Amino acid sequence: METILISMVNRKNSQMVGDLLGSDYHIIYDKSELNENSNLNLSLIIMDLPSWSPHREELKSNKEKEKPLFLPYLLVASHNDLKIVQGVWDSFDEVISPPITKMILQSRVRVLLQTRRLSVQVNQLLKDKEMLMKEIHHRVKNNLMVISSLLSLQSKYIKDEESKELFKESQNRAQSMALIHERLYRSIDMKSIDFADYIRSLTRDLFKTYSTQLGKIKLKMDVENVEIDIDNVVPLGLIINEMVTNSLKYAFPDDKDGSISINFHKKKDEYQLEVSDDGIGIDPEFELEKSDSLGMMLINSLTHQIGGELELERSPGTTFRIKFKDPEFK
Repeated sequence: METILISMVNRKNSQMVGDLLGSDYHIIYDKSELNENSNLNLSLIIMDLPSWSPHREELKSNKEKEKPLFLPYLLVASHNDLKIVQGVWDSFDEVISPPITKMILQSRVRVLLQTRRLSVQVNQLLKDKEMLMKEIHHRVKNNLMVISSLLSLQSKYIKDEESKELFKESQNRAQSMALIHERLYRSIDMKSIDFADYIRSLTRDLFKTYSTQLGKIKLKMDVENVEIDIDNVVPLGLIINEMVTNSLKYAFPDDKDGSISINFHKKKDEYQLEVSDDGIGIDPEFELEKSDSLGMMLINSLTHQIGGELELERSPGTTFRIKFKDPEFK
C-alpha cells in the first residue's frame, strides 16, 4: 500500500483530505511516523500554502536531490492565493483548489502516483543497465588481462630480442586498455573516469616494465583533475602508452639520466595533452605523417579518431602535443 503524507497547518483539513482519499492508501499526518517505521516509503506529499511557505527552499532542494526518482507534491490552495504567491511550481507538481470533491482529488492523486510508479520502474531499469555495463567492463578487463598474460608467456619462448620487444609492446597496449575498463567498472557514473588517476597508474606500470632505467628517469606530472568522456579515454590511454614507451626506449640511451613530463589541462572546451622528455631528441628527418612505425601510426590514427591535432617540437628533447575537444562541444 502506498504511503501519502498530508501536511497542512490545520489538522482537521488534513484529516478531511485523508477521509476523501479513503482506505486505498496508507495516510500519515506527521513526518515523525516515517522515522518510527523504516519500512514506509513516501509516494506522495500533500500540503497547503501555510505549511509550504516556511520550507519552500528546502522542498525545492529536496526535489532536485530526489532525481531521477519522482516524488510528487500536491498543493491545496485557492485560485486567489496562487495569483499572489510566487515560486509554487518550483516545489509542486499539481495544484487543487477548494471546493475539493472526492472524485477530483482521487483522480489527481491517481495520476501523480502512476507517474511515481513509472519513475521507480525507470530508475530500476537504469540501475540494472548500469550493473550490466559494469559486468561487461569487468569481463572485457579480464579478457584483456588474459591476452596480456598469454603474450607474456609466449614471449619467454622467443629468442630474437626484436620480436620479444614487439610482444612486450603489445602486452603494454592490452594492459593500458584493461586498466581503463577496470576504472570504468569501479566508476560511479560509467560515462567518464578520473583521468589523472588513470595516467598515474598507467605510467607507473610502464616504468615497471622498463625497469632497467627505473630511478634514472624521473616522471613529472601536471595533470588537471578532470573527468574524461569514455569515447576519448581509450584512444588517449593508448596514445600516452605509445609516447611514454618511446621516450623510455629511445630518449635515454646508455643509461642516461633524464625526465619525462606529462601535462594535461582543459581550457574552456579544449583539452591539451603534452608528453615530453629531455633526452637526445628525435631524428631531424623524422616526419609525423610519414612514419611507418606501428607506434607512430597508432598515435596518428588515434589522434584523428578523437578529432585532435598532433604537433611535434624537437628541441630541447622531444615534445608531442595533442589538442582536442570534448564530444559535448562538437
